[in-house]
Amino acid sequence: MKGFKRLFTAALLSGVAVTVHAQTELQTYVQRCQTELQFTASEVKPMNCNDGWQFAEFDRTPIHDLVVYQRVNANVDMVAACRWGNGVRNAGGNTQFISLELLVHNRVNGGTCFFAAKDVGPPVFQPVASAIVSITNFSPTNRPNANDYWLSPSEMNNKLMFSNAVPGNPNYQEKLQCVRCHSQGPYIASKRIAPFLANYGLLNDGHDTHSDFAASGHYFVVGSREHTQPNPGSHPLGNWNFLIAQNNFSKTANPCSSACHVLAKIEPSTSPAFAPIGDLSSPLDRIVPVLPSIKTDILELVKGGMEPSAGDSPYRWINRDQPGSGGVEVETFTASKQKFPVTNYQCGAPTWLEATAVGTSATFSTATISLLQNKLNKFNLRDGLVCLDSDQPSGKCNDYQVSYKCPVSQPETWVGPYNKDTNYNDGGDREERSKAWNEARAACGNKDPIAMRADVLWTGGIVMTVAAPNDRLAQFTRSGLVCRNADQGAGQSCSNYTVRYRGCLPTNEANLARIKNAWTNPPTFGDRYLTTTGNTDGAETRAQGNNFEYPSQDWTIEYMANGNVRLYDIWSGKYLTANSNADQVAVVVRNFDSALLRQQWIVETISGSSEVRFKNVGSYRYLTVGNYNGDPYYAPILSQTLNQGWASQRWLVQ
Repeated sequence: MKGFKRLFTAALLSGVAVTVHAQTELQTYVQRCQTELQFTASEVKPMNCNDGWQFAEFDRTPIHDLVVYQRVNANVDMVAACRWGNGVRNAGGNTQFISLELLVHNRVNGGTCFFAAKDVGPPVFQPVASAIVSITNFSPTNRPNANDYWLSPSEMNNKLMFSNAVPGNPNYQEKLQCVRCHSQGPYIASKRIAPFLANYGLLNDGHDTHSDFAASGHYFVVGSREHTQPNPGSHPLGNWNFLIAQNNFSKTANPCSSACHVLAKIEPSTSPAFAPIGDLSSPLDRIVPVLPSIKTDILELVKGGMEPSAGDSPYRWINRDQPGSGGVEVETFTASKQKFPVTNYQCGAPTWLEATAVGTSATFSTATISLLQNKLNKFNLRDGLVCLDSDQPSGKCNDYQVSYKCPVSQPETWVGPYNKDTNYNDGGDREERSKAWNEARAACGNKDPIAMRADVLWTGGIVMTVAAPNDRLAQFTRSGLVCRNADQGAGQSCSNYTVRYRGCLPTNEANLARIKNAWTNPPTFGDRYLTTTGNTDGAETRAQGNNFEYPSQDWTIEYMANGNVRLYDIWSGKYLTANSNADQVAVVVRNFDSALLRQQWIVETISGSSEVRFKNVGSYRYLTVGNYNGDPYYAPILSQTLNQGWASQRWLVQ
């Protein structure tokens, strides 16, 4: 939405006292949002546009577009777009914006509420302040409150576009309703803003992106349940779900092209049904578009550049879990594989992983951390960096220095580097957080830093800079990230992480999967997976209960030129191996041996089923779950003669 916004003037406020206790339309709407989206007023914290990330700028103007985010609770997100800020690049923040829109979304049940700041058209222009008034603030004494700042649902629904003229129909007027563009889900992930939505963990986070009203958790607008008939009913936004459905189930081949990409065409359309959203420009500047993202994406769509084809595409960032869910944050490839198609997009098995804590825009990866050359005792924002000489094969740590990243600013600011341990004979290099934290915090304007990185001097004078995790991670391998709240200290919890799987091997070369046995005997046992019990050579395998925290349940199926496969255990770095050629012998993991046939397996399909059998090439016997003693979720894995009726010899690759 476009147009200058304004706060009510003191003169307008003089009449508020008469109706201060009356329930306004906006207040009723907000209360319904709280009920259907499941959040409380106390969970909504103040937001400021200047705390967001700049996602658009123009070289010839000082215009800034920012997106700001707040996690309301475990399931609810709040996002605002602040357009055309008046700040000068690299010289302080913005004090006001031409346009400001906000939405609140529950990613589990699909409920969404839309808000737009008040505006007044020409000849009076009063930009909206960068400090966003809370949608739950209806205090008569804490002014401006929500009634002063936000449009009511009726006003928002009836707001008109800037340019209403349609060739042959100059009196035609089109409403600028949010869902005419927000039709494929709550967020418009245009190419410009996608990296910043990913940084906030809002891409591939489980929210509905198809608006299938027949599915559970589908995207819908609060106050607008109807979607089959253009009947708004009694609610001002009652027709919005119908508009969503119309755009999604268009007769056109591409639903996107029936929604925002058509509505936002630069040249006016001759059809009122596809009237453009103005000319995408401000009344004060007819050259620079207010919504450049849409214009850019129309061009990208024409060129075929919208697909997440590249491994470094921001559309590949995944945020499947939240740190408050069960005390653990699980972002693993196999946990995401069935839920998010992005993990299957030309990715059979990743060879490295990158991650970032939500809101920090500081990426760390298994690839770069491995280049530090030392085994680090501690390396995270919570503890700082500690390297012990006794942990190194060479007996000596490199010399490190650390830097800290300040909270969001334009531009981004790192302070340091700090090298607090210059004693080369004290058993290592200790750059603990406690040594530089106060100094870094002061340099950040007395605000806590949000990320840390380290510099190390390599042989030959090369300086390597590597970002660190925010927390003490229980797992950080190419197959995923796991963070447990219990590991962070009393009263502490993990950050919310997003991950992106890189260096993908095609599915015809390898497949990272979990291998589930088909033998069940409810309610005694079931849901048991091939699991490695140790990381030493010869460690046994077991059939254990499902747990996405276990990298020992992640296997890379490596396809060989002869049609056989090897099963590589991510945790131990070893291969599934039959102990001998005899019947009923244990199946273990061992170091790679190219000549060992007992490390090779034949995958046999089962007619009429998605299950398979694994036949050992060396022993000609089958991967089998044996009888358990005591614990049904800790049964042995054996190489055993085929029995067609045994479910214990059938497996499902997930």
